[in-house]
Amino acid sequence: MMIRQNSSLDWSSSHQGEFVVSKFGMMGLTRRHEKNPSVRPPTRPIQRHPILIQGVEVPAVNTHKFLSVLLNQELCWKYHVNHSQQKGMQWVTQYCRLTRPSKGVSDKYMRCFYISVMVPKLLYAADLFLVPESCKGRGTKGLINRLSKIERQASLHITSALKSTPTDTLDACSDLLPFHLLVEKQIPGGF
Repeated sequence: MMIRQNSSLDWSSSHQGEFVVSKFGMMGLTRRHEKNPSVRPPTRPIQRHPILIQGVEVPAVNTHKFLSVLLNQELCWKYHVNHSQQKGMQWVTQYCRLTRPSKGVSDKYMRCFYISVMVPKLLYAADLFLVPESCKGRGTKGLINRLSKIERQASLHITSALKSTPTDTLDACSDLLPFHLLVEKQIPGGF
């Protein structure tokens, strides 16, 4: 596809663009499994073989980052949620440095900082992997609960409350929506 006449390489050269084939990754999207030669676990995702484009080997990958979203070959979102949770916890640890009671930034500014920086970062592409709970189904309640731990940590730092404070009280004192309602609000066409 890339070597033919009027291919994407011709287009890139005429439009001052450049493809870096070394950054490519090939992924087959399927949930089919094959027998695993090593006994544990008994099955594994189907193994793909690399392909060659312009003499550069494009590896077959199980997980690939595309527009800051981690996709895996089975289109399960646990890898992306793990990645989002790690990013969120790193952010919260940096965030706690700003919220020190003696020399830190005031509560109202920290709340605005959380809403304007962390919420968009945490819920980027959330309409792909988070489904709010509704009367028809449970949604992705487990994933939402995992990400809500980050909001709880931020609320603790905003209010300087004790770790044993109930989450409902933290949300009320810091004037934040409960996380499951925040997800419903952020997802377009949410329930």
